[in-house]
Amino acid sequence: MTRPQGMVIRVLNYNILWDAIFPDDDPNNHIWRDVDKSKAFRRILRAVRPDIACLQEINPVRDPADVGAIFDEELPLADGRLWQVVKSGDNYIVARFNLQQNGFALRVNFEVSARVDLPDASFGDTDLYMVCAHFKSGGGQANIDERQRQADLVMSQVREFRTAGGRIELPFGTPYLLLGDFNVYDTDPHYHLTTLLSGDIVNEDRFGADVLPDWDDSSLADALPTHNGAGQLDYTWRSDGSGFAPYALDRILYSDSVMLIVNKFILNTSLLSAQELSAFGLSADDVVIKLASGYYDHFPMVVDFVILAGE
Repeated sequence: MTRPQGMVIRVLNYNILWDAIFPDDDPNNHIWRDVDKSKAFRRILRAVRPDIACLQEINPVRDPADVGAIFDEELPLADGRLWQVVKSGDNYIVARFNLQQNGFALRVNFEVSARVDLPDASFGDTDLYMVCAHFKSGGGQANIDERQRQADLVMSQVREFRTAGGRIELPFGTPYLLLGDFNVYDTDPHYHLTTLLSGDIVNEDRFGADVLPDWDDSSLADALPTHNGAGQLDYTWRSDGSGFAPYALDRILYSDSVMLIVNKFILNTSLLSAQELSAFGLSADDVVIKLASGYYDHFPMVVDFVILAGE
């Protein structure tokens, strides 16, 4: 979990399980919320220290300031600056940098998009664009079709900023991320992931022609971190009593022509040693919902990027 030296952007992706990062008595907790992991989330934040977070399953009626306040309290910024938050639906982007949402995004309830204004002193004129999404859950053809529709829509958004004069104006070579809970089930066809990686739009009559998503006309890359950066475990969701095998439902896709991964891991506190837990101020059950039944839900994903554009 130690952060690499240098000009690194640390990104956290986490489906937090319906307002579990807030205390039990918070009046804005979602009706589905049945667990309190607020203290665990704060420990995770202090240990991971992200620059940008993509969070899912936060009550859409909640004031973004409620989310920003947690980051402000646990990871205070210099000079009285506050963490910035934008949201759409249950998706929230939180960043230590300025966020520009209006004019750069096609906002729909299953995703929120923003341009992250990286400091010029460190990154020059290069900024970062990101789409934080929570795709439709559930099995059955209707839900599979909806996930594909959502992927087609995201790729139409990519085509907008890959095309000069599009409705989303990004300088050529702007690094970008597509990340979130994509509900990539191993039990169902998940061509929507193929669409997000390759730009192959299924419903071209509605969403337009295919797009080569990366700036060098190639596919995007899938970060696929492993548990604590060691071994081969790469599942991001687990619930032993559900009847479904653990799987990588969540993904961080990126434009690898202009971004380089220098470190990545899925935080699994249940696999850390006592010495590691103590060193990072974590508890063994911080990513566990109900240990007795093997219910973990989603795990925090962390990737450290170096921006290559403009070098």
